[in-house]
Amino acid sequence: MIKNKEKVPITFFYTDNCERQAIEPIAQEAIKRGYKVLFSMDSGNYAEVGVYCQHACVPNSRFSVVMLHDLAQRHDIWPNFWSHEPWNRFDIGFLPGQSWVERWHNQSHLPYSRTRYGVFNTGWPKSDIVYNDIELFKKKGESLRKILNLKHEKTILYAPSWENDRKQDEFVKSFVDLPVNLLIKQAPWPESYTEVLENIREMKELHLGLSSNIHIVDPELSIMYCLCVSDVIVSDESSVLTEALLVGVPPVAVVDWLIPDRKPHRFASVPYEYVKKTTKSRLRDEVVSIINNAGKNLSEIYCDRDQQFSHLGKSSVVCMDLIEDGIAGLDSGVVQYRHLSLESQLNVDRFEYQRSNELLLSGNESDAVNILMNLINRKTSCWEVYCALGEIAFKNNDFNSAATFFNKSAPLSSNRIFPMAKLMDLYMAASRNDLACSQFIKICGQLPPSDFAVRKMRAFVEAFKNINLR
Repeated sequence: MIKNKEKVPITFFYTDNCERQAIEPIAQEAIKRGYKVLFSMDSGNYAEVGVYCQHACVPNSRFSVVMLHDLAQRHDIWPNFWSHEPWNRFDIGFLPGQSWVERWHNQSHLPYSRTRYGVFNTGWPKSDIVYNDIELFKKKGESLRKILNLKHEKTILYAPSWENDRKQDEFVKSFVDLPVNLLIKQAPWPESYTEVLENIREMKELHLGLSSNIHIVDPELSIMYCLCVSDVIVSDESSVLTEALLVGVPPVAVVDWLIPDRKPHRFASVPYEYVKKTTKSRLRDEVVSIINNAGKNLSEIYCDRDQQFSHLGKSSVVCMDLIEDGIAGLDSGVVQYRHLSLESQLNVDRFEYQRSNELLLSGNESDAVNILMNLINRKTSCWEVYCALGEIAFKNNDFNSAATFFNKSAPLSSNRIFPMAKLMDLYMAASRNDLACSQFIKICGQLPPSDFAVRKMRAFVEAFKNINLR
């Protein structure tokens, strides 16, 4: 137990209110545990314990924690996130779920992806708003519905990353004549973004009072409560498209809406398989179709949720456990974390994989597969597990399962060429020349060719040299 907790203040660093909302649940958990909590918008300030939730910064703390400022952070360069937002100067790092864990493992061989004492899969603290007390969350949602006087059964939520080029007006014009509630939630931009704030003001002035089904909410309101009363969310590329999964709301991205973070403005980037992509001209039809088929794909949405988020309802507790462990080691220099880091968990899983490999070599395939499947069910990040199951499925002529496992293996491996080449072998054996060629092209675009890669390329050319591949 830590004595004199009030003497070890925890400072939470952020640059805007979106980031503050991301760290607020951890701060509340810290207060529950008796710690003094401070908030600061200047990461240069010294802190005994600092929690940093922002884009690339350098900590100035005795003990430092780094976490994502949103779920889509630098999605334009995934998985190469840490090359632009290095974590190697921090003590520990937090990730929200399995998808980010896979990105980290893909880059974990690089020094700047590693914190001093480990990166942990802690979940996304904002998810606690939903899952700490689901009934209370629903009651707050119903309270919001009454306050806004939402008269229609269905609600379409508009929540862009940026407000520009009259996107809000295009949204309103797409649906204002339908018997639905239109809920408009802009992000709480800091005062320094004067142009964006002016766009938001202009759109609010244009739509306020225009129709009884248009409802403009306070930007400071948590997006979670807006999602609670919504049936579908429309955005450009915002991370709210991922947070929508927490409450089973289908996310829709308009990919030809522009993003003004560079000149000339670019189109929205949406590298999320679970988001429905559409264009401005197709927006109305796509959203109406989703509303008319409400609940049809709910199980799929929750499957995607579980891939994006871990520790639902307990994320802040896990985060504070790790922070508290770090504080306990400040004076002694000895830190014993009560949750396994990603690397430690990977080592545990890899030991289990080695045990399964020994069983395979002894001819005991059944027990080996049981071990491997248990690891799969635990969502292991050990790429060899998926590769081994792919090879077993390949041997048993189950090409579909083999392809699934090899595809799962590749993003987790720092040497992606190996599982990708295995998949190419599979396509060649199945006489799927088109897929084999496609896989070959992907291999060529990966890491600098190793001797193994060169051999694979040579084998591919030899196998297909007599085939006209047009």
